[in-house]
Amino acid sequence: MKISSILTHICLIGICVTAIIVSGSTSFAEESAKKAAELKPQETCPIMGGKIDKTLFVDAKGKRIYVCCGGCVAAVKKDPEGALKKLAKLGEKAEDIPIEQKTCPVMGGPINKDLFVEYKGKKIYVCCEGCINVVKKDPEKYAKKVAEEIAKNKTEEAKKDKAEKSDSK
Repeated sequence: MKISSILTHICLIGICVTAIIVSGSTSFAEESAKKAAELKPQETCPIMGGKIDKTLFVDAKGKRIYVCCGGCVAAVKKDPEGALKKLAKLGEKAEDIPIEQKTCPVMGGPINKDLFVEYKGKKIYVCCEGCINVVKKDPEKYAKKVAEEIAKNKTEEAKKDKAEKSDSK
């Protein structure tokens, strides 16, 4: 990253201002985004340094942090931020937590992943700004609808997997 700076002192009508004008080929934000894109998917446990087990993980800070053994789960739960920083130092990144909800519990349309209401540690995604206020008025009702949708989707996926396995025999 090439950065050059110029110290400027300006006096106008008795008011003096000193400013540093910074120019460069890339901004700090661009440089940070570039570094994040260069990180490879997680392969290493941030606690013990072993190979990860994809059945063992902690969901925190919007990320799924995999570990190598059950003993590492508690350590990641205690300090998820530290685990994420350790992964970055290793040149790895945790994956985003998958969103199992597909439809808005109010209108029934596709969800907008940027619009949600947090309720009891879970996110209730909606399709539009208008649905946020509806969910806030009765979050228990909509949390239940979302849980039912997710359970239904999992049952349908299991049936589909079972049918595909029997077809391949």
